[in-house]
Amino acid sequence: MRILGLLAGCSLALAACAGQPRNQPLTISDVAVDADLAAVTSRSAVTYWSHLSDDLKTAIATEYAGRIDPAGKKIEVDVDEISLRSPFETGATAETARLSGRVNLVNVDGTNAASYDVTATAQDVATYLPPGSNLVTISPTSAEYYRAVVQAFAAGTKTTLDAADAAS
Repeated sequence: MRILGLLAGCSLALAACAGQPRNQPLTISDVAVDADLAAVTSRSAVTYWSHLSDDLKTAIATEYAGRIDPAGKKIEVDVDEISLRSPFETGATAETARLSGRVNLVNVDGTNAASYDVTATAQDVATYLPPGSNLVTISPTSAEYYRAVVQAFAAGTKTTLDAADAAS
């Protein structure tokens, strides 16, 4: 009789656990990007500044394709810096060609869920350069480098937000 009671108790406990939903991946309802002229720290980056917000918004949304939901959270990006200076210029380093900003994850009710600093530098863009390109042969002032740094920032945003969401 005791064994039957123990088995019945265990089966109830297992049944209660079976109905628990698994952690769902982060879903996004919107992406907003603010890139002020003050964020432009190199003359060559001015060429791309006028469409940086739209390009970055599209790149981040693309990272979340399949995970867009009107009830999801909103991503807000405030670009702190875009610099496309060559690392071979006087005083420049591989870190000088960069895109950095503050990424806020906002709840549906408008409250801030979390904030993170995200940066894409020359080391991050290699994956996103056109086939056959490398950091030595491609100029950081080129359209290809600009697209690669935007894609690297978008991927870094997704990696950061997904890791934080999984940890919570």
